[in-house]
Amino acid sequence: MRAAYKEYENSYINGYADALEDMRRWQQARQQQERERQARRWYFLKQRALGAAVLVFTVLAVWILEGDATIALITVPLGLALIFSRQKLVVNDYFFETEER
Repeated sequence: MRAAYKEYENSYINGYADALEDMRRWQQARQQQERERQARRWYFLKQRALGAAVLVFTVLAVWILEGDATIALITVPLGLALIFSRQKLVVNDYFFETEER
C-alpha cells in the first residue's frame, strides 16, 4: 500500500513540475513576442523621424539656395514615403534580422 502511495505522490510532483515548465516556456515566448513588437515599433518610429528630418533638410536647402527647389524633386517624395509607408525602407540591422526570417 505504501508503494502505491509513493508512485501517486511522484506522479503528482512530476505533473506539477511539467506544468511549471510549460508556464515558464509560455512566459518566455510571450516576452520574446513583446521584444519583437517593441523592436518593430522603434524601427518605424526611427523611419518616420528620418522622413521628417529629410523634409526639414529640404526646407533648409531651399532657403540656403535662395529659392532653388530642384532638390525638392527628390527629397520631398523620399521624406513622404519614409513617413507614410508601412514597408521597411530603411536598411539597418533590424531590416536584415527580419528579412532572414
